[in-house]
Order: sequence, then C-alpha cells, then structure tokens
Amino acid sequence: LGHGVFRHVTDVVYVRTECFDAANNPLIASEIARINDQFVAQDKNYVLIGPGRWGSSDHWLGIPVKWAFISQAQVVVELGLDNYRIEPSQGTHFFQNLTSFGVGYFTVNPFLKQGDWLDLDFLNAQPAVYESSFLRHVQLKSPLLIKIDGRKGRATIECTAGE
Repeated sequence: LGHGVFRHVTDVVYVRTECFDAANNPLIASEIARINDQFVAQDKNYVLIGPGRWGSSDHWLGIPVKWAFISQAQVVVELGLDNYRIEPSQGTHFFQNLTSFGVGYFTVNPFLKQGDWLDLDFLNAQPAVYESSFLRHVQLKSPLLIKIDGRKGRATIECTAGE
C-alpha cells in the first residue's frame, strides 16, 4: 500500500525477533505507544517493523496497536517469521488510516521465497537509541531512501551514503 519516495526518515523502531513471543504482543503495543509519543513531541517520523498483523484485535495474530500508538510511522512493515507465519492484514479501518495519512505499508515474508528480505544484522549492529526486551530504536546518520510503488506492489528501504 502507498506510493511515493520518502527521504527524510532516519529512525527505525523494530520488534526484536530473536526473543519474540506473541504472548507479549499487548506489552509490545504499550511500549510502541510510549515511543511514538516521543516522535509526536519531536514531530518526526520513523519506520516500524514487526511480526504479524499490525493493529490486529487478536493479539495472537499480531501487535494490537491502535492508530494513535503508531501515528508518526511513515512506513509500517509486517514481518513474517519462520515460526510465526501470519497472513498479512486485511482490516479496513486500519488501512483507511494508512492510506488517508500517506503511510506506506508492506510485508516482508522471507519464507515465501519471493525475494523479500530484511537485513536484521545491519539493524542489530547499529547503536540503539532505545532498547528493551521487546524493541529496538535505532537512528541512522543519513536518511533512508524509501520507495513504494503501490501499482506494482514493490517497495524498498535503503540506506543512503554514510551507513
């Protein structure tokens, strides 16, 4: 979902997949809300990455965020894991907010062997602005290059020079 090029985002907030347990999804949602509040205060955007369905009312299927919990996200990425293979979101109200506010959305499911890929090693190697048992927030030196082609169903997030 979405369409366009974004060149101003330097922050990535992501769920730590090495210790992910869907039982903790309500706690993760609360923690994301607190981080998002900091972005609201700074009037900054970020990329949000996590397993399962964002905004799911069933916390076993994804992280049950409300729109206010992620309002500063420029891009929302639903990540499939080998041990947590959840079909992508299909909810209408949540997607209405994404499209209305120009938020990009895509899925990364490496296990489907369609070329999807997320470089968690790169993100994990970056110094954390914030880190907990569930989340990491990293801030890159240079803005990311985010390209979304909603017509063709393709998207990429790339580091620019200096990272």
